[in-house]
Amino acid sequence: MIIHIRYLRQLLQGRRHSWWRSLATLATLSFTMVLIASCTGMIPQSIRNNPPSTMSPSSAVRPIDHAMGTTQVPKIPERVVVIDSAALDAVLALGVKPIGSTIYGDPIDGAWPAYLGQQTQDIEIVGEVNQPNLESILKLQPDLILGTKVSAERLYRPLSRIAPTVLTEGSGRSGDWKENFLLFAAALDKTDRANQLIEDYQQRVSELRAQFTQAKNMSVTDMQISVLTTGQGRIGFYTLNSFPGSVLQDIGFARPPAQTRPQRWAAMVSREELDSLDGDVIFLIHSAQASRSMTIEEFTRDPILSQMSAVQTGQIYQVNGESWVAGRSIQAAHQILDDITQSLLEPRAN
Repeated sequence: MIIHIRYLRQLLQGRRHSWWRSLATLATLSFTMVLIASCTGMIPQSIRNNPPSTMSPSSAVRPIDHAMGTTQVPKIPERVVVIDSAALDAVLALGVKPIGSTIYGDPIDGAWPAYLGQQTQDIEIVGEVNQPNLESILKLQPDLILGTKVSAERLYRPLSRIAPTVLTEGSGRSGDWKENFLLFAAALDKTDRANQLIEDYQQRVSELRAQFTQAKNMSVTDMQISVLTTGQGRIGFYTLNSFPGSVLQDIGFARPPAQTRPQRWAAMVSREELDSLDGDVIFLIHSAQASRSMTIEEFTRDPILSQMSAVQTGQIYQVNGESWVAGRSIQAAHQILDDITQSLLEPRAN
């Protein structure tokens, strides 16, 4: 109540905030308190009563520093659960099949990311990315849980009562996917393998850059790539500081000036702001699970958006949000390279 009283006093005295902004702040604080209480209530009693998970003194363990502190993890984890799509992508790339994973969308009707193919076969779904099912995780008896602070910070304590839990500071959406990949690898004792995979990725980036120069007779720096997204009647772009932006930056492509300025990973704009949306090439991210996410056909039929030069020249390509947005790790990065190669270097079928 101290926070509420302080803001109420500011409201009555008319200081620092207008009356409507203070009311909005009070409403937000109240909602946050209710949300925290409801999250706590969703934690099964069996987990709340258990002490934090500890390894047997005879177990071979290693300390791992991560976003929530230092955690002792098994030397060789055997029953891994992942609670974020980036962690799923990463551990599969490292040759570890988790016994459980969250997914985007309804766990009943949801589907695994198509770009991961058969790698996800026989993995048990343990809830939605933003709402892991703690009881389902507990039943699997994992010896390691991997995720991100962004989506799982509020559940870190109950998760740690189930098994040692390691969370990355960022989610990868701001271009920090390589650091996160290396942390997941360290928790799995797969650092050497991770370094080799990153080296392989960098080698492929160099080869793609050379292929582009040879095929187009121009440098990648001479082509502006715009990365757009739509949903709920709005339109926006992914910036230089996003996951797809980091892959494009690795290759060396230029970006429209407006897409290099924001510090955040994405920005929403007016559909009339064509200068911030246009480029020599547009990659349009379509997400089937997002409300009113436009397909390329819908986008190019729009009377305003169709005026962009990339649309006029046919240099617009639809790509999947599963890899360009949600993947946020090394296999998704390779999928982006696949999409760029197919779109810009391979002849289109008539």
